[in-house]
Amino acid sequence: MGEDSDKKIAAEMAEGDYEFWLCSIDGIGIQKIKRLQKKFGTPEAVYRAPERQLEKISGITAKDVHKIVESRKFFRPGEWREKLSLLQMKSTTFFSGDYPAGCRQLYTPPKRMFYKGGLPTEKYRVAVVGARDCSLYGKSMARFFGAGLAAAGVAVISGMARGIDGWAHQGALEGGGRTYAVLGNSAEICYPREHWRLYESIIKNGGALSEYPPGTEARQGYFPMRNRIISALADAVLVIEARKKSGSLITADLALEMGKEVFAIPGRIGDTLSEGCNSMIKQGAGLVTEPEEILDILGIDVRTETEKIKKINIHLETNEKMVYDSLSFEPTHINTLMEDLNMSQIGLMRCLLPLLKDGLIQEIGNHYYIKCN
Repeated sequence: MGEDSDKKIAAEMAEGDYEFWLCSIDGIGIQKIKRLQKKFGTPEAVYRAPERQLEKISGITAKDVHKIVESRKFFRPGEWREKLSLLQMKSTTFFSGDYPAGCRQLYTPPKRMFYKGGLPTEKYRVAVVGARDCSLYGKSMARFFGAGLAAAGVAVISGMARGIDGWAHQGALEGGGRTYAVLGNSAEICYPREHWRLYESIIKNGGALSEYPPGTEARQGYFPMRNRIISALADAVLVIEARKKSGSLITADLALEMGKEVFAIPGRIGDTLSEGCNSMIKQGAGLVTEPEEILDILGIDVRTETEKIKKINIHLETNEKMVYDSLSFEPTHINTLMEDLNMSQIGLMRCLLPLLKDGLIQEIGNHYYIKCN
């Protein structure tokens, strides 16, 4: 790289680009970034610092200096801005004013965060987490608590995984509120793939965020890392169904370390999926059976309800309400509905037709239905 090229790159740099550059250097963690910031004052000053000055900083090795110097040569701010624009994605860094305050409390806070939609700025935020292979009871509880919390204006945070996470997001959307998914891959990738409709709804009514740059596929090791962000973003954590050893318990432990409220829903004795929650309750986690109990502890008016839920409950007949509650933003085949609800096809169609007419549900493909509101 020649001197003219270096000058061209420097000319492209804006204030936010210096922050983004410093937080994107591989192998330079947040503690070393803090050392650099303390010494030079600003990311721009770090960018412009001569190599000999970098070498004098305690805790910054010769290898670190090499990484910093080389990164200046290959960083292309214009290309990054174009990439994020094409993906309809935004970013924030540890230095930015919109960086989530809770994440700063982490020992290893994300250097950068990428997101589609928005970042959680609501006054109250609750994380709802639990088992991927949840039971029907867990599914209904996740949906029930997600809706109840969202209806009161609480942002619901989760990881968009199969099981409890997905149903908590689903419930929040049905409650007319906002919900945010912290992903174990980059924010433009929907994982698991079958959640793509849910993913799109989350982006429109909250946001999908990740510390991983565009193009990062999901990996097993990334999911425990994202749990710390879920804890940091929330004021409280609710665990619904968890085994003795699970990522949900890690999320809850991290929340406790940060001085946050932790709740658990009790389960049946002897049920593997209940062992984690029951153990948490024995150790002091708050036992809850309805969203109002969490709202009360957070200091939120427990009488708050969404008008949407009220209207749906008022005008739907009992069987129609049952069918409506069985649908989600993920496509469900009519045969699955018949089996789950123990209804004949004729009886089910009598319920589906008025729901279709009112625009509450939609048929997509051949006898697949999704919820619209």
